Amino acid sequence: MRLHRLSRSPLFFWAVVAALALLTAAVVGHLVSRARAEAARYGSVRTVVVVTAPVEAGAVVRPDDVSVRTVPAAFLPEGWMGSTDEVVGRTVVVPLFGGQAVVRANLAPWGLRGIAALLPPGTRAVAVPTGAASPPVRKGDVVDVLATFDPPAGGDGDPTFPVALAAPVVDVGQESATVAVTPSEAAKVAYAVVRGAVTLAVTAGPAGPASPVGSAGPAGVTPR
Repeated sequence: MRLHRLSRSPLFFWAVVAALALLTAAVVGHLVSRARAEAARYGSVRTVVVVTAPVEAGAVVRPDDVSVRTVPAAFLPEGWMGSTDEVVGRTVVVPLFGGQAVVRANLAPWGLRGIAALLPPGTRAVAVPTGAASPPVRKGDVVDVLATFDPPAGGDGDPTFPVALAAPVVDVGQESATVAVTPSEAAKVAYAVVRGAVTLAVTAGPAGPASPVGSAGPAGVTPR
């Protein structure tokens, strides 16, 4: 009976309301503090462009190839891009995978298409015939270009030697492969193609810091 009277008392009612208000304030305050701590740890969120499906090197980015995602600033890769307008219509210079954030190093400058977009700065594209003496290669492989000439009359000297080292393959045809070489190497490769026999030797090393072809970027969004 006494409990029934208390439950109907205005004082009891407002006491319960006050207790619930204090509990709610405590819970909200805890959540806000936690959110502030997370924001301080990871930074505010940013909009970053990500790939929705795999895109091959040399392809031009289409609108349905990319979308935007919000990511804490601490997890943004260097050179991240925040708008699809910066990406759509540009040529990809490395293979991109679904969910990967697009960075500026993944894309050729505006207006460059095809093989020209895949060439590292300062290099030249040279077509080299392939045959039984060369292993099968694909775009993105790194090769040494070996030239073989008829040995001199005395038999001294090695008839086979490299005319280009660590050259990225930027295109592959049925009977030739196009490789990116330095200007001085281009002249040597051209002479070897005309005067001797050329063989491609696939190397295990990367194409070097200047070459975007075959050097995949960060998969997904990674911390700095």
